[in-house]
Amino acid sequence: MNILVINPPNKPFTNTSILAEPIDVLQVATIIKKKYSDVSVIDMDVNRMANNINRYLKDNNIIVFVFDYQLPLHTSETISNIFEIIKNINKKSKCIIIGKTSAYYYEKFLNNGFDVVINGIADETIINVIDSIVKNKDLSLIPNIMIKKDNEIILTEKKEICNKFNLLDYPDRSLVDIKKYMDTRTMVTSRGCIGKCSFCTTPTFFGMWNGKEPSKVVDEIEYLINHFNTKKIIFLDDNMTVNKERMYSICNEIEKRNIKCLFGCLSSIGCYDKKMFEKMYSVGFRWVHFGIETGSERILKLMNKPMNLDYVKKVIKEVKDMGYRVRNSIILDYPSSTKEDIITTRNLIKELQPHELRLHYLAYRVGTPVFEENKNVKNKTQYIHSNHPNIENNDITEEINQLINDLKNNGYILIFDDIDWNKYNKLNKETKFASFIPVKYGMCWYE
Repeated sequence: MNILVINPPNKPFTNTSILAEPIDVLQVATIIKKKYSDVSVIDMDVNRMANNINRYLKDNNIIVFVFDYQLPLHTSETISNIFEIIKNINKKSKCIIIGKTSAYYYEKFLNNGFDVVINGIADETIINVIDSIVKNKDLSLIPNIMIKKDNEIILTEKKEICNKFNLLDYPDRSLVDIKKYMDTRTMVTSRGCIGKCSFCTTPTFFGMWNGKEPSKVVDEIEYLINHFNTKKIIFLDDNMTVNKERMYSICNEIEKRNIKCLFGCLSSIGCYDKKMFEKMYSVGFRWVHFGIETGSERILKLMNKPMNLDYVKKVIKEVKDMGYRVRNSIILDYPSSTKEDIITTRNLIKELQPHELRLHYLAYRVGTPVFEENKNVKNKTQYIHSNHPNIENNDITEEINQLINDLKNNGYILIFDDIDWNKYNKLNKETKFASFIPVKYGMCWYE
């Protein structure tokens, strides 16, 4: 069997200057490759392939699409492209898809040419599915999948799957041409979350947090440095700093091996520890993201994200004083937001003055509490990088515009649409961005 693992083409294609290697696609391919050697990764996004993979097909194929799995990087319009790819296949193939959106809308995917939709963590299930296809066994005996049999959609037995991310090998980057991606490498060292934010899919899809051992994390860092001359690494874990003991051990191992590299990570206010962040800084951490989301305590409660805003201010000040470049994210149009909520958010931003602001209009991610509670909202999107609001409220719109004006007046570069980050070569560590879309990782990280 010819096994292809597909990163589908974003629609529109992702800006080339911010392209990162598709790390969750590579993780799935690496799991498969451990048992089946004839595995290829086709990154249709980086290769600008719209809807045809026929030149990669042989007589018998297993095609695994990874879409909206651990990293939600594609627009919702990508789904139509995926269906076109399936329609254009001209060789005998079995098509499998892994991800949150397909698991939620499984009927739509099965009715558009997919043979198997995997529900939830795919580490073991994908091997069981491929084994059954190769040996021509009954797929309906495999738990946690959806299939179509005799024109009838079947949901197989649902079994709890433990999040055992710590047992996985690190992704095999030799499966792609790494030179096609931005020079800041990406790593994911943990999966799951200890929080239960109402807008996030991670807790329900992946369950409790589970991280790789410190030695394995640092082995992967060394691999990236030795094989690809890596100078900067961004950790895309939902929260890198959940386990303080693990974080200290990672730092100690970096120090012990005398590794010279710059790092960035996503963290949370609830997992902040001043001494730990000082230790992280000492071994090369220079960038950190904290999801603040709002300056309104009322909205924070609705988000199921309780935080003391005075403590938030203290943390951000301390981290900036240590020398970190700090990014905060803000959701501007959470349901029931009022003019007063936006004003408190504006005031919080003025006080925090983060180096980077990631401004969001709410992504109604499938299966989340906020998605289920607001199914009738007009114009809502599941895409996390939308630059269009979901609500029509003139009071809020006026205050959001005032917030944007405040940022301009405070020296922020405002980013609403794609730009070529390769042209920005006169930035420094104090440069400030506020964006509605992704910006290039590794910008303005300095020793």
